[in-house]
Amino acid sequence: MQFRGRPSGRTPGLGMDGRMKRILLIEDNHSLREEIVNVLELEGFDVVTADNGRVGLERLREGLPDIVVCDLMMPEMDGYETLKAIRANPLTRPLPVIVLTARDDEECQSRAAELKADDYVTKPFKIPDLLQALEGIVKKAARRERMG
Repeated sequence: MQFRGRPSGRTPGLGMDGRMKRILLIEDNHSLREEIVNVLELEGFDVVTADNGRVGLERLREGLPDIVVCDLMMPEMDGYETLKAIRANPLTRPLPVIVLTARDDEECQSRAAELKADDYVTKPFKIPDLLQALEGIVKKAARRERMG
């Protein structure tokens, strides 16, 4: 992952109401998790973390985020099982989920799509790739807010 500084003039972490968007980041790699948190906080997001899917589901019970970013390959409970549990619960089903993975093959992408992942970011990634995925979700949510 490469950090090239904060893009000027962008506030992807804010909704139309000016409220900071909360992200649940589920990633088992400590250094990558911390780097992502640092960048997302600079971008205006409020970030809650978990180091595996089981802990991520616990965090969801503590309070719903606006967006979930979830690694697929993790110990204890992988991202597929986590995504399946998120989609099985009526309270968490509508949450947008971006999956992160080192696997860039059709089988992995198909499985994530079947489980209704909203976006797919392949590791290693550049920060603009993740921010673009998040910005797309924030814009989609803003359109829904305006319409309803």
